[in-house]
Amino acid sequence: MVTRSHWLTAQEFLYGLARGQFTPGPVLMVFLPSFLLMLALLPVFDRVRTLVWTRAAMRGIGPAVIGVMAVSLLRLALHAVPDVFALVMFAGTVVAPLYWRAGAAIKVMLGGAALGVLRHRWASLHAVRSALSASAGTPF
Repeated sequence: MVTRSHWLTAQEFLYGLARGQFTPGPVLMVFLPSFLLMLALLPVFDRVRTLVWTRAAMRGIGPAVIGVMAVSLLRLALHAVPDVFALVMFAGTVVAPLYWRAGAAIKVMLGGAALGVLRHRWASLHAVRSALSASAGTPF
């Protein structure tokens, strides 16, 4: 959609992805069938997990999933961190849970929301001041 068809820019794709993750609908539609399937297979999995080939497969699947996620993160990082403010916010979301064990997610979300609102207000104020100073020099 972004690189081949050019239906969306990379930034629009990231905004849509973020909005989709924010609402419970898309997440529930993706994970609910998987959860129900795993719930149904749990008794079988309990017996199969002791097999040698199953343990070997599980040891291989973990690094593969981490690798796929790392590649996706690196590809999206260039568009998700467009400026220094976003980079600082990203670093804060990575570092904050290391210091705040209990309730870290809530603190990071509230802090990020507050900083995002302040940044937007600051940018709006700056734009209004620029517009006013530009119109002050033009005669009516």
